[in-house]
Amino acid sequence: MWFLLLLLAGIAVIVVGADWLVRGSVELARVAGVSDAFIGLTVVAIGTSAPELVTALVSTIRGDRDIAVGNLIGSSVYNLTLILGVPVLVANGSGPIEDLLLHIDLPLMVGVCLLCVPLFLTGRKLSRREGSLMVIGYVIYLSYLLIART
Repeated sequence: MWFLLLLLAGIAVIVVGADWLVRGSVELARVAGVSDAFIGLTVVAIGTSAPELVTALVSTIRGDRDIAVGNLIGSSVYNLTLILGVPVLVANGSGPIEDLLLHIDLPLMVGVCLLCVPLFLTGRKLSRREGSLMVIGYVIYLSYLLIART
């Protein structure tokens, strides 16, 4: 029973913390006058992924790497299917999508996914170097967004 209470408390803290992070960041970004696409690609993406990041870090530190990988893959599949699909069903279509999202961000996302395949197949382990390259790639992408879209 105690573990169930801890689980529920942990979920509540993660959800509330992510909500506060996203709301505060979106408000700051709007005050700064950046576009909704920029907010979605940075602030909201980071804020809604924060629980996965924390869960992955904690489970990796504890030696439960399978939970970390399962969490990341599961949340990605969940986000791409249910979270993307349900609003489109409810709104009866997605509405207009910015050209930059279609011609730059979406192909970039597909390309990064394809680049990850060899990383995951090389001994089924990622090195610190490969992890560093992933983080550097994301920092470069965020820098591009800051320079080109603000």
